Amino acid sequence: MKTRAGRIATALWLLATSLWAYWGAGEYFFEAYGVRGVPGWAYFVPAAALGLLGALALIRPRWGGILLAVAGLGFTAWWWGRMAARGLFDLQRALGTAPVSLALALVGGLWWLEGRAPGPRSARRFWALAVPAAVVLATALYYLPYVTGRTPAGAGPWRTATAVGVLEWAPAGPGWNLRLGPRYPSWAELAAYGRAPRGFAEKPGPYDPEREGLCAYLDPSGTRLGAEPVGVWRLPTRAELVAALVRSGELAGCRYRAGAPRADCARVPNKEGPLWDPAAPAVYYWTAEATPTGEVWYVPYTGGLRYGGRIAHQPADWGNPRHGYRCVRRLR
Repeated sequence: MKTRAGRIATALWLLATSLWAYWGAGEYFFEAYGVRGVPGWAYFVPAAALGLLGALALIRPRWGGILLAVAGLGFTAWWWGRMAARGLFDLQRALGTAPVSLALALVGGLWWLEGRAPGPRSARRFWALAVPAAVVLATALYYLPYVTGRTPAGAGPWRTATAVGVLEWAPAGPGWNLRLGPRYPSWAELAAYGRAPRGFAEKPGPYDPEREGLCAYLDPSGTRLGAEPVGVWRLPTRAELVAALVRSGELAGCRYRAGAPRADCARVPNKEGPLWDPAAPAVYYWTAEATPTGEVWYVPYTGGLRYGGRIAHQPADWGNPRHGYRCVRRLR
């Protein structure tokens, strides 16, 4: 680039595109690798879009800058409109998204200034296009040994002796990641399943998952839901989930310290059988434990030890394909 404005624009674009490339690749390998029906390409759309806009700006700085500025302003208006429609728009949230949205308009303006400088530009500027691709490649090389070769899940129950006792996990069926058409139940729907009218629907708290929850209605085999609570199965605690985390099909030697964002493990756990289904979208399992404010704890398959989330909590009515569940019973 010939001007300081052009060099700053290129550096800012390169930083943003590389961060999106890392985020997209990391999220893909954590959430979507090997999962049925998940469009993996969608994780790379933000980085690819920024890459194409940047390539245009490197070729034609003035027109590329104008297009990037328009894209930044348009994305900002769209995003703020979505927040306002959901009643979430305020100054703090608006300023929080500005570095991602309005910053594109700033970079576009700097490239437009670069485009006003006459004369040819060095072809070396196109080396910048290789950096985001190198970030994706490096991320893939880091994660591929971890995500490949996972032990598949079995359809039956799984019984194992852990650091917190002998646990049996429900087999495939209503006690393990039941899908409701195109969606998955929220924790609140699981916890209030038995409350009239019985079934999946939004019901106000407080919640008592041990008595009213879906797991309480599972028959002893864990394969069918009854009309009355049986009380054999339940949602697990954080300590039980952590103790059952696996690697290479065996226990990963994990323990949970109360309130810790990550487990203490002999090996980094993985998303695989017999506890997890590597082909299912769930990467977190709900627990039966809630915070004083009513949010619910969940545990990621990594135990919080790798990219992909901590042992943390979410609102009870939160439900998406990445938050699953599996009922459990303690045998001794």
